[in-house]
Amino acid sequence: MYFKNMNTAYKISKQIQKTLSSQGDPKKAQWLENYVKHDIKSKGVGIPLIRSIIKEYEKEYSLTKRPIKEQRALLNDLMSQTFTEDKIAAILYMQLYWKEEFNQQKIDCCSQWFDKGYISDWNVCDWLCVRILTPLIDIWSRNTVSSLKQWNKNTYLWKARASLVPFAQCKTIAQYKDVIEELSTTLIKREERFCKTAVGWVLRECSKHDTQFVKNFIAHHTAWITPEVHKNATKYFKQ
Repeated sequence: MYFKNMNTAYKISKQIQKTLSSQGDPKKAQWLENYVKHDIKSKGVGIPLIRSIIKEYEKEYSLTKRPIKEQRALLNDLMSQTFTEDKIAAILYMQLYWKEEFNQQKIDCCSQWFDKGYISDWNVCDWLCVRILTPLIDIWSRNTVSSLKQWNKNTYLWKARASLVPFAQCKTIAQYKDVIEELSTTLIKREERFCKTAVGWVLRECSKHDTQFVKNFIAHHTAWITPEVHKNATKYFKQ
């Protein structure tokens, strides 16, 4: 079955949402809501099951054979929903099925999600960073890093956080000390806790390769380093 028009994309999105709701566990939902905070809403569906549901719908509707604008309509509708699992479904679809020829589409789509306020908690933000943006740094570095530098000064907390978090888990982190220093300098000076904690997380990973780099950053930005950031950034320092 193929999409006849954009309305079909929305209908399939609603079907996916309904299927996710039917598989929900109220206890899991309550745990995630308490853990993440930010007034998120959860259906209580685990990642493996979300991934399985997405694969089933792709197989049934041949979603990846449709024009990219129709796929984007589907993902945009999922990401615009209130529940975390619907948003994660969009991220997993992009991770599973949008290969290298869609790299620019990934960046554009993610940027739009932040601009529309669809991502408003650290859990979804960091999932998108690790699953989508981190691999892009490794395989499509020039364009990705250029986009992240633009995001870095964005007034929206979660888009700014997403400019730095992807570097934490990238395979090529050691190559980006100058970029990380630049992005971290912007975020550490912001008041929002989740801008600062992004710095702590990435510095912690940098310390595995270059402890002195982290020490220098902390020394130069002492006025803005919170105890939480310091503790995380120095977690792997030798005692």
